Amino acid sequence: MTRLSAVAVLLLFVLQVQAQIVDNSWRDHLNYTNGQSVAVTGTEVYCAAGVGLFCYDKEDGRIRHLTTIEGLSDMGVGSIAYNERLNILVVGYTNGNIDLIDDDERIFNMPGLKDKNMSVSKRVNHINFDGDKAYLSCDFGLTVVDLKLRKFVDTYVLTNDGRQIKIKGSQVFGEYLYAFSEYGLIRGRLDNLFLSDFRNWEYVSIDTERMWVNTGCEFNGKLYVSEDYDDNSSCVMAYDGQNWTVVWDSLPSVKSLTSRDGLLVVCTSVGMTSYEANLHQHATLETEYVTMGFADGDLIWYSDSYYSLGRYSDGDFMAIVPEGPWSNRFYSVCYNAGKLLVAPGGISQPSGNMYIPADVFSYDGSRWEHIDRNVFLEMEEMRDVIGFATHGNPNHYIAIAWRYGIWEYNNGVGQHITVNKDEVYGDAVSGCAFDSRGNLWTANAFSQIPISVRTAGGDWYSCNYGGNMIGQHTGKLICTRNDDLWLVQPRGGKILVWNANGTPETASDDNYLCFLPCNESGGELNSNINDIVQDRNGAVWIASDEGVYVYDHPEYILQGKNFFARYPQMIEEGYYQSLLITEVVNTIAVDGGNRKWIGTESGGLFVISPDGTEQYAAYNKDNSPLFSNNVMSLAIDDDKGIIYIVTDRGLQSAVISSTKPDAGMSSVFAAPNPVPPDYYDDVTIRGLAEQTVVRITDLRGNLVHETMSNGGSALWNLCNRDGRRVETGIYLIQCTTTDGVTRNVGKIHVVK
Repeated sequence: MTRLSAVAVLLLFVLQVQAQIVDNSWRDHLNYTNGQSVAVTGTEVYCAAGVGLFCYDKEDGRIRHLTTIEGLSDMGVGSIAYNERLNILVVGYTNGNIDLIDDDERIFNMPGLKDKNMSVSKRVNHINFDGDKAYLSCDFGLTVVDLKLRKFVDTYVLTNDGRQIKIKGSQVFGEYLYAFSEYGLIRGRLDNLFLSDFRNWEYVSIDTERMWVNTGCEFNGKLYVSEDYDDNSSCVMAYDGQNWTVVWDSLPSVKSLTSRDGLLVVCTSVGMTSYEANLHQHATLETEYVTMGFADGDLIWYSDSYYSLGRYSDGDFMAIVPEGPWSNRFYSVCYNAGKLLVAPGGISQPSGNMYIPADVFSYDGSRWEHIDRNVFLEMEEMRDVIGFATHGNPNHYIAIAWRYGIWEYNNGVGQHITVNKDEVYGDAVSGCAFDSRGNLWTANAFSQIPISVRTAGGDWYSCNYGGNMIGQHTGKLICTRNDDLWLVQPRGGKILVWNANGTPETASDDNYLCFLPCNESGGELNSNINDIVQDRNGAVWIASDEGVYVYDHPEYILQGKNFFARYPQMIEEGYYQSLLITEVVNTIAVDGGNRKWIGTESGGLFVISPDGTEQYAAYNKDNSPLFSNNVMSLAIDDDKGIIYIVTDRGLQSAVISSTKPDAGMSSVFAAPNPVPPDYYDDVTIRGLAEQTVVRITDLRGNLVHETMSNGGSALWNLCNRDGRRVETGIYLIQCTTTDGVTRNVGKIHVVK
């Protein structure tokens, strides 16, 4: 055994236990434009936008996202409020979960309400304070939290004729706690120790025929509440402790009433107006999207269902929109030569439409672009973009719109392609792929013409291949390195492999085979196929409802030699088990080190060795910032080493410990470099050749660290061989490639 191969064997274990995802590299890619509530502190403004929070710094204008990646306990924010007395931001979620965030952004989770066994919705609709207490208005009633003690102190389940009452908000005024509900205004005395008994509450007559009271606040010594006539108009009443008076009658539908810094802010369906103590108008803004506003001196901060967050002062307003996609509807992703493509459509069970308007989002690593239906008018009538076909040109791709044909984007020009004059394919295109000659192949579900091709010259032809897929539900389509095309049926179907022999216009010389997936013993494998991908060694991997199986030599299939698949065997608790056999596998992606990243329906994300026999890592929502255990689609940027993950709760990304190898090692670099003293994560060395032994030495040649590249990358934890962080200094990167050549390729400057 050569010294190089011996080192490779010794370092195999090191490679496996390395972090597959770089620490603190997770990032969300969510849409924050649906602003629903706002909270103002001395230095920052928080906006709740459905999936999560973001924070705007008043001084420098920086925007920070707050999701489970940053430590929030959940997703789906119902309401937020800031307690100025204790400097605590209270976050209430749609599932009843509660986070308390202090000024140092330490998060204390209170899951008691979420975990409580209740058959009704626990959504937190509104948060109101009285001293150290927070009153959370929920779909079942109210719950009370002592913010200082960080504990629940009471729960009030309010009912009307046996039906639980949805509480939209509350306000302490005088000796009473007032609750705003669909059945009117309800109140209970604060000194009553038995408010958990609804018999100790009373309805408040406001001498009107209106019923729904949806918002209110205390302002200038009076209780202000809004009652709805109907869905379009409201009346604002004021109560001084004795009598009710009409303040504004027949307003457009009122969304919120808030008071702060001596101003009353009224948000309606047509705009926002602030009032001084004498009810003279202070400021007004016409907008149909405002949802809640708060005064901050002479400024008004408001949440906005279109722009996220707004700031208004002296007749000027500024929209504050975090960078992100235009929607949180994510179905699949595809990486295409420097750009991520996102499909926001979907397919309903078993094969219907979701009718989500056709959109395409693209991301270049810093900015999002929306392929807008208002610009590309042909997209207006299309629905449900589910995937893409690409061929290495970032400005040219095909978008698949389920049952609406395909849409081609080429250097700023868009074209909707449906059935042409020869009817060569139908509208239910399930998959597309380019071959090496630039021919575009389509799989057509439920069609009498199941396979079509558009040549690089623009001519269309149809292919039947003996009727194997006629009228059937086709699925995904890939083109392998030798131009074999693989088409799968998604539910209990077959696999069709064909090769056009370089002449797509001539079907007579095509070679094809249609078969059910089976193993070498003839046993049928799971044929509910969800994804198909070819790895760096040429093997074809199949994601099914019962794990993953592999065709190690797919090039043999059309030669009639071997069309059997295998389940990779892993040792679990001393026993061999087929790879993820108990998991419904949705998607597979292959990184620069040929590792398999596998997304499942309920088990999260798995990282598997190149041959599928070892599990390197498993990420789920309990042990990582993964949004959800339902991973729907994956895409990998091999140049930067970034994986993009679509879950049913949103899109996120992370830096992985592998990139595409560079055989010539022409541009090896380390990041960060120099390493600052407050940096405690791994240094990533990129631009390496595959299976390169990497040695870190000091300037005197003493070995500090040794590892092996994963694809084109290697990691160094800044520790020496004794596990201690290295001292300040210059360290050399020395690489030995598989041909035995050793060379110095870079330096790393570490500051301790």
